[in-house]
Amino acid sequence: MLKKYLSLLALLSVCISPIAAIGAEEPKPTPPTQNASQPAPAEDSKPAASVSDQNASAEQLKVLKERVDRYWEARQARDIRTLYDLESAARPGGWLKLENAMSLQGLPVRKVKVEEVKIEGEKGFTRISAEVSIGTLGWIRQTIEDPWILLDGQWYHETSR
Repeated sequence: MLKKYLSLLALLSVCISPIAAIGAEEPKPTPPTQNASQPAPAEDSKPAASVSDQNASAEQLKVLKERVDRYWEARQARDIRTLYDLESAARPGGWLKLENAMSLQGLPVRKVKVEEVKIEGEKGFTRISAEVSIGTLGWIRQTIEDPWILLDGQWYHETSR
């Protein structure tokens, strides 16, 4: 039974979303921001947002956070069309076609919380926690890192194959 449980947990870490894994390249360490006088957010207020690139602004973080929220609301509602529209590979010339977009749903999720949003150049990184339905194991709390990419001035969920 323990072996089966561990196998399911391993499957969960790989399959929470077929599109949620960050590529093999790890993000580079980020230097501390210059503005150390910013107050820390209250625990129950907005999620942590950090800027690790001098070009990233509060407005860029806000726009990315809005797209991330929209994406994860669509994941919870299993809204395939919205998920598809927010995927980088669904852009014109991309490899993802609407008829294959069912794979974007991944496992059912609920109680999603955006824990962190940060920008490094044209890459966005988010940390998401959610409850994931794992068959007979039920709903299990999971935290993932979720990559985003800036294309033609708009943030898209970075689609993995």
